[in-house]
Amino acid sequence: MMRGSPLLSRLENGDEQMERRKIKDDIKRSFITYTTIIIIAILTVYLLSLLMTFYVSIVEPGTETNEQIAEQIETGFDRYRTGMKTLAKEESIIDFLNGKGESSIVNQLLYDFRNESSLHSDFALLQSTGEVLASSYYTEQKEELEQSVVLNSIIGKTEEKGFSEEYVNKRLINGESGGVYVFTAAVQISSTTNGYLLFILDHPLYPLSSQKVVVADRFNNAIFYSHSFGIDRLGKLAEPIEGKFIQYEGSPYYVTATTVEEQRIQVFTLTAIHTYKLLLLYGIMAMVVSSFVILVVVWLVTPKILKKSLEPFDALVAIVASKNNNELFQQNSRMSVEVQTIYEEYTNKVNEIEALVNKNQEIMETKRLSEIKHLEAKFNPHFLYNVLEMIKYETLANPESASEMIVKTAKLMRYNANFGDTMVLLKEDLAYLHDYFSLQKMRYGKRLHYSIQIAESLERTRVPKLLLQPLVENAIKHSIDETNELMVNLTAKIDEGDLLFHVIDNGSGMSKQRLEEVKAVIEEETVETEHTGLKNTHQMIQLLYGSKYGLTIEATPSVGTIVQVKIPYKG
Repeated sequence: MMRGSPLLSRLENGDEQMERRKIKDDIKRSFITYTTIIIIAILTVYLLSLLMTFYVSIVEPGTETNEQIAEQIETGFDRYRTGMKTLAKEESIIDFLNGKGESSIVNQLLYDFRNESSLHSDFALLQSTGEVLASSYYTEQKEELEQSVVLNSIIGKTEEKGFSEEYVNKRLINGESGGVYVFTAAVQISSTTNGYLLFILDHPLYPLSSQKVVVADRFNNAIFYSHSFGIDRLGKLAEPIEGKFIQYEGSPYYVTATTVEEQRIQVFTLTAIHTYKLLLLYGIMAMVVSSFVILVVVWLVTPKILKKSLEPFDALVAIVASKNNNELFQQNSRMSVEVQTIYEEYTNKVNEIEALVNKNQEIMETKRLSEIKHLEAKFNPHFLYNVLEMIKYETLANPESASEMIVKTAKLMRYNANFGDTMVLLKEDLAYLHDYFSLQKMRYGKRLHYSIQIAESLERTRVPKLLLQPLVENAIKHSIDETNELMVNLTAKIDEGDLLFHVIDNGSGMSKQRLEEVKAVIEEETVETEHTGLKNTHQMIQLLYGSKYGLTIEATPSVGTIVQVKIPYKG
């Protein structure tokens, strides 16, 4: 019943078992692919969740801690700078240095200033000789301060500038390890230095559960810190803290760094990430193992599922591919109700489609031949009308020429009236064209010249009948009255498997606007009677060969017009 179907032909000629295995392999591959995509999606979500958790619990708290400490240091240092300059001008301190004031008032003033600051410090008020007159240190510490070798250097810098601040190693002051930050202001009266006011910042940073904080100057001197890791006895960072991740004593840390620009001091917060490293490592390992197990299960189970699920489909394929499909369909008991319905609908639709295709092909072929004949017939009355007009005038002016014209016209009409074949040899069409040019030469004389330059090797090519005559006629009709001597050249060449004809004249050409109007007529976008020949030729070519072929026109005002005809080359 469906033996002529293209589908059945492919199935009968192909390897049925191979095709069925290919379908199963595709489905199996799809199972594996989608399973892999799901696993990748789950792994991606897991990694993103870890990344988000890391950001929320490590990055944000570290940044927040850094910002708080940096702000505290910036405001605290600014307070010491401005406050000490104010204290250096206090009358009570000046009087005390001159031996007139009371120590209790001075001590209370200095203690209040220190206690109001967010950064812990010790203070010392020294005479210009270096003797400590007031201090928050114990007696022994005062003596150590007076004997400190670095004190003279600090006093010297302060004497020169009036105010100084710098990092100082504790060993140079009191013999302890680590470092402090010292602010020094000179107490002056009339440009004479009477003493020096020192505030020595030794601010402890209290350790957090998972964070270690270090405040260091630009020379990697640790000013404040919540731990002693990575800091040597001189109070310097054993190794500069660089990058976002560091290792210390085998444990990984995430580093958050903030720079206090005015003081050129850096704040480092180191957050332990050992737990997150384990989560990442073991989580990925668990996901990889789980993914492998899932893929193995899918790989092993999918063939069994497919074998059971595709059994009715295999039966349907076998029936469709069989020559005796109706008989096999009646005998097969493995087909489900759904598959039986598909087979019956398939059979009905194939029969309907084949009937419609055959009918449509007949209709299209009939219509195509009819349109081509109709276009051929359109050339005849138009051409005959022009020739009869010529004979009419020649009969009165030159009877001998009119007689010759009648003979040539009869010859042309015999060729033109032969509707037996749409395609002719190019040689025959060129002979017709030579006669046509002769008739036109009789009419226009020296005003018309023509040249046909086509290789003999192309004359055996089959072309549509009356392909070139309407183009020559159009060139003569629209250009002969616009020039003293009209030259029409006809050439042909082969280009990439296509045959290209060019009809070239030296007439008046066309403006850009007029050229667009003519193109619209040829493409049937507008209606005009002057260029019927061009339009009919273009339609006939496209009916025969398709929309890829036809006419193209180029024109230049006062230079001429070029009409190109493009058809497939069939040698």
